[in-house]
Amino acid sequence: MKAQFLALGYFSILLSLSGCGGVELECDSLESRKSVVKIIEDDNNNALVNYAANNSSVVAAMVGNADAKADRLMILEKAKRSAVYKLDGTIRMNSRNRAAHAVTCSGILDVTVADTTAEKQVDFRVEQAADGKMSVSVDPFFFEAL
Repeated sequence: MKAQFLALGYFSILLSLSGCGGVELECDSLESRKSVVKIIEDDNNNALVNYAANNSSVVAAMVGNADAKADRLMILEKAKRSAVYKLDGTIRMNSRNRAAHAVTCSGILDVTVADTTAEKQVDFRVEQAADGKMSVSVDPFFFEAL
């Protein structure tokens, strides 16, 4: 009888743990951070990097020294490709949907091009699919120069 009670107790604990949905989703995981930066870095219409590159005095000086329009465009594109991205140390969880296995999050993203840094809040979602794979999506954002 005691063995049956112990077995039932262990089964209850395992059942309650398996009901938690596996790994708890985190906004601040290394994988989430890398994914957010990669998504924005790979965006060809990234307004944040465009702003930083267009307001860099170092880039402006290099562009000003170029003779041909093609050279100026190449310098600007190279500056954008060499931008350094950093997601701030504080990532905030905005919501958690346990049923959908998803969290929504926000953080400050910095992008530095030569001597100019621009920053913007970025909102993103981390989801776990039924097969256990994690995915990250970034909400589109608008960047307006003040």
